[in-house]
Amino acid sequence: MRVTPSEVKFLDALAGRVYRLPVTVHNLGRSNQKIRFQEPVKPQFKLILTSVDKALASGLQTTAVVEYHPDKNEDMCDQLLISVGNKTIEIPLIGLIPSCQLEIEPEVNFGTLVACSKVYCKEISIINHGSVPGIFKTEYQGQLPIVIFPTSGVVKPKSSMVIKVDFCADQPIVVNELAKVSLQDRPDIFLNIRACVVEQIIELLNINNDRKLECISFGSVFFGTSKIERALLYNNSPEPINWVAIMQDDSVGEELGTNIKQRTDVALNNLAYLRKIKSIDITTIISCVPNEGRLLPYQKILITFCFSPKLIIDGQKNDPTHRQDYAVFLRFESVGTKDGFLRDDNQIIKSDSFQKVELALTGSGLPVLLQFDPGRVLTFAPCFMGGHSEIHCVMQNRSKSLPLMYHFKKTAHFKIDPQKGKIDEGCMQNVTCSFIPHQVGVFKVKQFIEIIGSVADENLQSSSLKPFHQIYLYFNSVCKPSTKKVVMKVNPGLSPLVSNPTGQFVVKDLVQYKNHAPVAMLQSTMTHIHNHKIKKELIKGALIAFPNDRAASIRSGEDHKNFRTIFTKIPRYNYVDPDFAYTKFEKIEKKSHEKYYAEYIKYLRNVRLQKEARRKCIYSYNDIDIGLHPASGLKSPTVSEVEMEEELSSAQCWIKHNQLLCTRNIAFKETKSLRRKVLKGLKSDPSTPHEKHDCSLILTPKQIYQVIVGPSVLNFGDVCANSTNTHLLHIINMLPIHILIQLDVSLEELQKTNQFSYVIPPTTSTCISMIFESPTIGKFWKSFTFTVNNMPGGHILVMAVVLPVRLELSSNELILRPQGFLVKSCFRGTVRMYNRQNYFVKFKWQPINTGKGMAFSIRPAKGTVEPYSSLECEVAWQPGFDSPERGEFILHVSEGNTLTLKCLAHVMTSF
Repeated sequence: MRVTPSEVKFLDALAGRVYRLPVTVHNLGRSNQKIRFQEPVKPQFKLILTSVDKALASGLQTTAVVEYHPDKNEDMCDQLLISVGNKTIEIPLIGLIPSCQLEIEPEVNFGTLVACSKVYCKEISIINHGSVPGIFKTEYQGQLPIVIFPTSGVVKPKSSMVIKVDFCADQPIVVNELAKVSLQDRPDIFLNIRACVVEQIIELLNINNDRKLECISFGSVFFGTSKIERALLYNNSPEPINWVAIMQDDSVGEELGTNIKQRTDVALNNLAYLRKIKSIDITTIISCVPNEGRLLPYQKILITFCFSPKLIIDGQKNDPTHRQDYAVFLRFESVGTKDGFLRDDNQIIKSDSFQKVELALTGSGLPVLLQFDPGRVLTFAPCFMGGHSEIHCVMQNRSKSLPLMYHFKKTAHFKIDPQKGKIDEGCMQNVTCSFIPHQVGVFKVKQFIEIIGSVADENLQSSSLKPFHQIYLYFNSVCKPSTKKVVMKVNPGLSPLVSNPTGQFVVKDLVQYKNHAPVAMLQSTMTHIHNHKIKKELIKGALIAFPNDRAASIRSGEDHKNFRTIFTKIPRYNYVDPDFAYTKFEKIEKKSHEKYYAEYIKYLRNVRLQKEARRKCIYSYNDIDIGLHPASGLKSPTVSEVEMEEELSSAQCWIKHNQLLCTRNIAFKETKSLRRKVLKGLKSDPSTPHEKHDCSLILTPKQIYQVIVGPSVLNFGDVCANSTNTHLLHIINMLPIHILIQLDVSLEELQKTNQFSYVIPPTTSTCISMIFESPTIGKFWKSFTFTVNNMPGGHILVMAVVLPVRLELSSNELILRPQGFLVKSCFRGTVRMYNRQNYFVKFKWQPINTGKGMAFSIRPAKGTVEPYSSLECEVAWQPGFDSPERGEFILHVSEGNTLTLKCLAHVMTSF
C-alpha cells in the first residue's frame, strides 16, 4: 500500500474557516486488500468518506478527504489511522495558524582576498516563505572588521530581504567567524563567515631556479661597455597589480663611483672627485626594462637589468688600481593610494597595504689601460716607393681583471700584423707595424685602435660587440722618390711612335724603338699656308686638339667644349655616337645634381662664416672693459615666484620611456608641489583646450605613481549619529600636466561632500574636505575608489564608529545640606551634565512623584548641551511640615540614554 501524502498539513488556518485536503491510498500489491479508516480523535479534524471499510483491488486506488475546521487561532495536531490487514499506517494531521517561515543562507564565503585595506561586500538573502511578516536580528561580537547591515528588520510575507556583509581585508588572516542570527519562530542559528586574506606579494625570482633574488652582482666591466642580467618579477597574489620600479638614490649604504679598495684618507682628500660623484644620475648607469607595467594574478614577467658605467675624470685615471664601484638599491612597488607625508601613526590599520620588494645591484667600472712599448709615437725609417720599413712594438693590457679585444683600423700606406686580437688580463701582445708607401711624400698620420666590447643596444635589453673606446698612435715617415737618368732623343714626327692616350712621351719604351720615320723640316712661322680667316670671337675659349687625344676611344666629345687644331685653328670634327651620348633628360638631371651640390657646399660655407662672425662678436663684447672686477660683491639674481610657477611644456618634462624613477627626484617634486597649494577655484571638469588635452591622456603606472591621494584611511573616529564630521583628503600632482581626479563615491554617508571631481593644475597640491554623516549606529567600514584621467588610481578606506548621543552626570546622588539661615533658600545643590561627544544633546528632567508628593525642583528643566561642553543644573528643596526628604529625577536624552538622579535633603533637628 502507498499512502500520499505521508503528512497532511493545513497551513495558515484561521478560526471559523473550513479546510480540506485529500488522502489517496493505492494498492500496489498483486491481490485484493481490505482497508479501514479510523476517525481522528479531535473534533476539529473530520474524515469525509462514504464507508470506512474499503475493498481495494490490485492496482486500484481510493481517496478520502480530511476536513479541518479550527475553532481558535492556535496550532493543532492529530493523526489518521489506516488499517491494512494486520498493519496500521499513521498519517499525521497538522493544523497551523498563519506564521512566518524565515530562511537564511548558512555561509558567506569571500574566497581569497588581498590585504590591501579594501572593504569587500557580500550579499545574502533572508527569505520569508510564510504568510505573515517575520522579524530577524543579527549580531556579531568578534574582533575582526566585519559589519552586517541591517542588524535587524522585518521581512514581508512571500518576499526576501538583502543582508550585506562587509569585511575589511587589512591584514593576512584566515577568517572563520560566526555571527548570531535570530529568526522569528525559529531557534537561533549562526552565520558562518569565511575568508582567506593573503599579502599582496611582489617577488623577484632567479631566472634559473625560481628562488628569491635579493642581489645582482654585475662584476667588473670597462667604462663604456654594458653588462646585462635578467630576473623574473612575480605577482604572488590573486589580484592584478600595476607596478613601477624606483631607484633609491638616497638610501643608506649606497656607493656611487667610489673606490672601495682605496684608503679612506686618500679618498677624503680628493674633494673635487667627491663632489662630482654626488651629482651622478644613477639612472643613466643602471637601467631596468621594463620599469613599469601590469601583472595579472600569479603572472611572471622577464626583467632586464643593464649596467653601463661611465668614467668620471679623476687625477688617477691612468692608474691600474683606479676603479668606480657602485652599490644601489632598486625597489619594485605597486601603484595605488600612497600616504607619503600624510601617514597617520594613530590609525587603527597598521598593515602595509602596498607590498614592495627591494633588490641590491652592485658593479664596478674599470678604465681601459693599454700600454705601448716603445711609445705612442712611431717614426719609421724612410724608404722608396715599392719598399717598406718595420717597427716591432709590444701592447700590454694593464688591467688585472678583464681581457681586452682590439682592432686596428685600416690606414693608407701602413699595415699592422696582427690587425685584431684579444689580450688577456695583465698579458702582452707583439705587434709588427709596417710602412709600405704607395706614393712619394711625407706622412704624419693617426693610427686608430678600436677597443671592442659588449655594448647595450638602444632597447637596453640586449647587447652586441661594438667599439666603445679608441686609442691612437702617431705614425711618421718619408717616402723618397727614385731617380733614373733618361736620355731624350728627338722624335722628328708629329707625335711619338709609342705614346699614351694624351700623347705624352713614354720614357721606358724609348730604347725599343731606334728607327724613326723621316720628316721634312719646315719653318711654319715663315709660311702663310695655314692662315685662315677666323674670327677672334671663335678662337676665345677654344681648346687645342692633339692629334691623338682620343686614340682608341669611340666616346663622343662634350657639347660645351670647342676643340681646334694646333696649326690651322679650324674646328675639329666632333663625332656623336647616339649609343653613348647623353639624352636631353640626362643632361638636365646631371646639371640639377651639380647645382644641388654646389648650393649645399655654399650653404655649409655660409653657416661656417656665420659661426665665425658670431664668435668674433662675442669675443669683442668680452674685450670691452666696463670697469668691473671679479667677485666685487655682485650677486646672482634670485628666481621669482612667478618664474618658478611657470608651466613647462609636456615634452620637456616627461620622463623617458626607459628611464627609472628615483626617490630623490620624487622627493624634490613632492616638496615643490606642496609649496604650490591651490585651495580655491578648482574646476570639476576641464574647460580649456589645453586642460581637455591633458586630462584625456592615458597615463602609465609610472605617471600615476607621481600622483598622491591620501591618506589611505579616512578615520573619523567616534562620532555621533546625524553629526557632520570633516576629514581632509590631500591630493599632490607632481606631473607637468593637468590631471582629472574623480572620486567614485556612492556612499550615502559621504554625499554631503561638495564635489567629487577635480582638475588639478600641474605640480600643485590641494586639500578636499570629505564630509561624513550617518544616521545608523554601529561600526562603519567602507571604501571607495578614485581614478586619475579615467585610469584606476587606488581606493580610500573610510572608518567610523557611530554612537548615540549621551550625557553623563557628575553624580547620580545629590545630598542637599543647609547653607544659610533662610529656610526657603538654604537647601540647594548643583549637578553637572557633561556632553563629551561631537553633537549637541537635547535633554529634559522628569520628576518622579511618589505618594508623599514632590518637594524637589531642578532648573533648567530642559535644554541643550553643546558638543564637548557641560551644563550645571541647580536642585532646590522646599521644606515643609510634610515635605518628603527624598526625591528622584529622570534625565531623558533625546535619541540617547536615560539617567536617574536621586536627591536627599539632610535636615538637622534639635531638641
